[in-house]
Amino acid sequence: MQLMPINQLYAEDPPNWELSARDEFLVHPVSLIGTVLNLYGDPLENAAVSIAGATQYADAQGAFEFQGLSRKNDLLSVSITGYHNEIIPVHLAQDINIETIALDPIYLSMRETGDVRFLFAGDASFARRFLDADESTPLDQIPPDDPDALIKTSNPDPGSRSLFEYIRPYYQAADWGVVNLETPVTDNPITPHMQKDYAYFSLPASLPSLLWLGVDYVSLGNNHVYDYLESGIIDTIQSLNESGIPHSGAGLTSEEAFQAYRVTLGGSLFGLLSMTSVTGRQHPVSYVAETQKGGAADLTLDDEVIASIQREIDAGYIPIAQLHGGQEYTYQPTDYTYGRMELVAENGASLVIGHHPHVAQGIGLINGIITVHSLGNFAFDQDRLETMLGLLASVDMNGDQVQKIRLIPIYLEDYRPRPITGQLADVFLRHICEFSHGYGLQVYPYQNQVWIALENKDVIADDRTVDLTISVPESGEIIIDLREWNMKYESLAGFDINAPSATIQLGRDILHFGDFDDWDIDDMSFEAERWDISGISRFVTITDSYRGISSLCSNRDMNNSDPSFMPFRNRIRVMGDSEGNPNKKLSLYGYMKGVNAGNIEIYARYYASSGDADYGAETLVLHPGGDFEWTPVWADMHMPDDIEGLEDSTANPRATRIFMRHDPPLNGEAYAYFDEIAVVNWEESIQSGMDIPTPHAKDFLRIHAQPGEHSITLRFRSYSPEHLEKTGVRDFMIH
Repeated sequence: MQLMPINQLYAEDPPNWELSARDEFLVHPVSLIGTVLNLYGDPLENAAVSIAGATQYADAQGAFEFQGLSRKNDLLSVSITGYHNEIIPVHLAQDINIETIALDPIYLSMRETGDVRFLFAGDASFARRFLDADESTPLDQIPPDDPDALIKTSNPDPGSRSLFEYIRPYYQAADWGVVNLETPVTDNPITPHMQKDYAYFSLPASLPSLLWLGVDYVSLGNNHVYDYLESGIIDTIQSLNESGIPHSGAGLTSEEAFQAYRVTLGGSLFGLLSMTSVTGRQHPVSYVAETQKGGAADLTLDDEVIASIQREIDAGYIPIAQLHGGQEYTYQPTDYTYGRMELVAENGASLVIGHHPHVAQGIGLINGIITVHSLGNFAFDQDRLETMLGLLASVDMNGDQVQKIRLIPIYLEDYRPRPITGQLADVFLRHICEFSHGYGLQVYPYQNQVWIALENKDVIADDRTVDLTISVPESGEIIIDLREWNMKYESLAGFDINAPSATIQLGRDILHFGDFDDWDIDDMSFEAERWDISGISRFVTITDSYRGISSLCSNRDMNNSDPSFMPFRNRIRVMGDSEGNPNKKLSLYGYMKGVNAGNIEIYARYYASSGDADYGAETLVLHPGGDFEWTPVWADMHMPDDIEGLEDSTANPRATRIFMRHDPPLNGEAYAYFDEIAVVNWEESIQSGMDIPTPHAKDFLRIHAQPGEHSITLRFRSYSPEHLEKTGVRDFMIH
């Protein structure tokens, strides 16, 4: 099997011994086995299974096997006549001692006459940093070609296509692809909305890349479509029409903006509506359409919203509503946004898809209607850490019936979406499931997706216990890293401890990218994009790690005069920041190893949630170095309190960055290794014997107890699909 050239794989140039280890890792083959079943548990003989350019056909037991695969994450596609195909990210970058990787059973659902697979993505544009890396060009000008920008203004198409190259297989496999195009499209940007904090545009020559991707329709009912006022709306609609891309949600009048795009799919008539509740009415010129003014469809107008849905129903069309609104950077819909979702669900929409918060939220059921709260970003140029994980929603419908829905996780590296696997996907999917609790659906992670158990489909809860003896030090406090003990897709469901007076807190990692393993699917391997590892003194290594295959290594020698610095690139904002209720109960937790290491320091610097305010630094770990094996290190963090009376609440200290420093040794050559670095946000207190709602993404326990040894039993829970009864009832029927 042909391997990727080295210069396409490595972001940096680490030492030759590390490059040799990487080459050996990639050429050391791994086998992949699995089974393909239908939803009744029957094997699907002759199902075509493809990965890395090779195809196998399942045997009579539904089994398949690939040999000689490179240890590089990849997409597995599965198809057979009469069934919906599936695309599954596969984590192949596993330990070299693992010879065979076994997948969980792959379930295909039957495709019947009238079935349509929709694929929805969140916010996308070809603007700002995609064209102008440092955003130095005035808003009313097209930037010149920027060597540091992905899209060149003289020829936008190649760079625009490269936004989607890693995610394209999903769109090619769907029947109807949808993107929220959150940008005006113009090559005459002379009328920027001057009251807006952020106004931007995309070039018409970027639009063909959407067709290449497999997009069949774009929603325009958002708060940026009017960034260049009337001329921007006119240019946008004209450019989309000339490119042959259907759209709805914006127009030169309110009547136009509320018109659905109508299409016949699978023999059914669908009306696609798009609206926003972000109106911009705080400005003299709003973002929404009016009787004689252009803009987006206004989701705040109850009568018009209801009328637009009813118009589709009266004409025999099935309404699908995309709603753009909510509080940015929050993990649950606001009461108002949820009320808008209720309005459209209770007045006839058959499916509701949300976006705008720029982060992915959960999923629920309103009046029997599937409602995706927010897909987050799809192709968007934001540097906020929490905006870099998003979702695709794959929805199978037959008429107005939702047969099946899957939420597919993506990671935006250099603002471009990539499928993800392994631990990053696991934690993110459990997070999405956690923030779906209480919205009327049973959701769980399976096969690197969020699965939804609908009316006629049950799930199996699998419980597993782990017995530990913990030694509480004289401080009376210990942290248990549950990542040591939980298996794939497992969450802590409860525990029992023999220390009656103990108090226990749950905590979640809000850093996400501290394990230095490579979980995404692209042309790069052994990367740690969220960390600054430029230069030759620090690099990802696969020669030693605490868990997984990689760690971060710092190399210094006695002749170096300067330390090595390894900063996390992004601000890490505390939970509750965007809601105005910041939770500043934080700890650093991780693992270090030294080989003749110099002094090691890990410190945090505190920042405003947004803006330039810097609130100082705090040393968390100070280690004399030398030779030592992998050692857990942790320390509480002391983020400053909010400043009372501060006019701009986002200027409060609610974010941090982590820095690791390694000094040169006194003699010889030094190596310091770091792995599984986490910033733990402590949340609710829990009691021995209580049930903890699962799934969730809280992977740390903080225990206060009498010093000494105590026994504790941890109970973990995961979920898997249960086979359907052969009753003739369609799979996953909602209504």
